[in-house]
Amino acid sequence: MTEQFVLVPSAAIEALAAEVRQMREELRGARIHPAPQWLSVSDAAKALNVHRATITRKIDTGELEARGSGKLRRVKINPA
Repeated sequence: MTEQFVLVPSAAIEALAAEVRQMREELRGARIHPAPQWLSVSDAAKALNVHRATITRKIDTGELEARGSGKLRRVKINPA
């Protein structure tokens, strides 16, 4: 393996350093949240420790998002 040296103008290095500083500032305080899970009504009830009817009622009132119907119905649960 041979080493190579490349001349880079100091202005280019300063521009790169400024971009890194800006990215750090933008990311300061950022939080990573787990992706929501799509569970069956039964599994959602177990995960939230409530009755299936409570899940169905929350879907009907718009408190929980759901897709599909019948046995294929999935409820969106945001993990804590």
